[in-house]
Amino acid sequence: MQMKKFALRGMVAVAVAVALCVLFSGTIRTLTTPKVRYAQTKNGKFESVTELTGKVAFTETEEITLDIPDGMSITVTKVLAVPGQKIRKGDRLLTAEVTDAEKTLATLQQDYESAQNTLDAWDRKNGSIRLSRNENLWMEAYEAVRDAEKAEREEKLELMALLEEAGIDTPLETLAEEKLPEGTDEQTVTAFSTWMGLRQKTEEARDSLKALERYAIAEDTWTLLQQRQEAEKKRDDAEAQIMAVRLLGRKVAVLTAPRDGYVATVVATKGGTISGDDPLLTITTEKGEPVIRADVSGVKQNIAKGTTISIASESWGRVETRVINTGLDENGHPFADAEITEDVTWALGQVSAILKDEIKMRLTTRAQESTCLVPASAVRGGGEGRYVYIGEQERSAFAGNRIVVRKMDVTVLAESASTVSIAEDLSYSKVLYMEDRVISEGGTVMLYEE
Repeated sequence: MQMKKFALRGMVAVAVAVALCVLFSGTIRTLTTPKVRYAQTKNGKFESVTELTGKVAFTETEEITLDIPDGMSITVTKVLAVPGQKIRKGDRLLTAEVTDAEKTLATLQQDYESAQNTLDAWDRKNGSIRLSRNENLWMEAYEAVRDAEKAEREEKLELMALLEEAGIDTPLETLAEEKLPEGTDEQTVTAFSTWMGLRQKTEEARDSLKALERYAIAEDTWTLLQQRQEAEKKRDDAEAQIMAVRLLGRKVAVLTAPRDGYVATVVATKGGTISGDDPLLTITTEKGEPVIRADVSGVKQNIAKGTTISIASESWGRVETRVINTGLDENGHPFADAEITEDVTWALGQVSAILKDEIKMRLTTRAQESTCLVPASAVRGGGEGRYVYIGEQERSAFAGNRIVVRKMDVTVLAESASTVSIAEDLSYSKVLYMEDRVISEGGTVMLYEE
């Protein structure tokens, strides 16, 4: 009887020990096995949202200049336009005046009156001089020679400079007989041809003068006539300059917009002087419009026209616009231009108000074809070595069902902070992610208890 009690106690002890082993083995396995979740994969068109910063830019502009005669300048008195301002044809842009106009006009008037007085005195003293028809012909031939020689001389200087640049040191007289070497650039060939033509005209003018030599005007009479011509030239030059100053003054009194558009830049400043063809300001062309331009160097996806852009505003939330152009800027960086719609100006303000601001934008791109979309945290590796871990169910004789980790290489097509587009179809695979500790190929994992 006593032996039965000991045997029963032994069996109970063994049963308790086995139960404890089973219990603790499960607990230990639960504590040591990594826990994971199954990623939600789906087939769809990849959509990427990228944060960008843009600024207002003007796509096509034209400089506004004035044809200011040499030796003259204007002084800006008022600047009425500001960058980014929308303008209509005829709007006042700035006002100006000819620099030292009163002083210049007074000096020119003195020159004019002095020359006129010289002419009046000459006429009183030498008014009886009369030239015959042949003497007038000789004078015209003489002036023709002077004009022809001047034109030939100016073209000759231009040609000599071009020949020196081309490394041709043959004398011009020799070139006139032997022509230019083969391979001479087109500009030099044209200048040479022009000089040869002017040279021919000079020779013809000299021949015409020589034929009239017997009608040459007497030396003393010629000297008197030259004096009158010089006085006439001084008077005419002074008069032309007076007219130029007055016309320029009227032209710049108020400079108006030549067409509708936007002011891109304002170069002129109040009190500043402008001469020659210096630009006063730039305005958009008929086709030019202001846009919000963003550098998209960091965007991997292809950005097409029509791509959605949303812009945040403090008062009106987010407003949407679209990409209307893409390209490369002067530094070779890719850019995308967003249209400035009425909604944009309503939310952010007019172009002139946001011209200098950095504008926060959100670019949304969507793939044209459907692919497998996987949470970004489930795709591992870098560069071309990207992969995911797949969970495969296996049955063990002692441990029951278990999940074994298998590594699967994938091809990444595009990715964002939250989603990755891959070429392989994983819709029927159990992709593992969000593990609580490191997992690896061939290891076992458990699912989190919900």
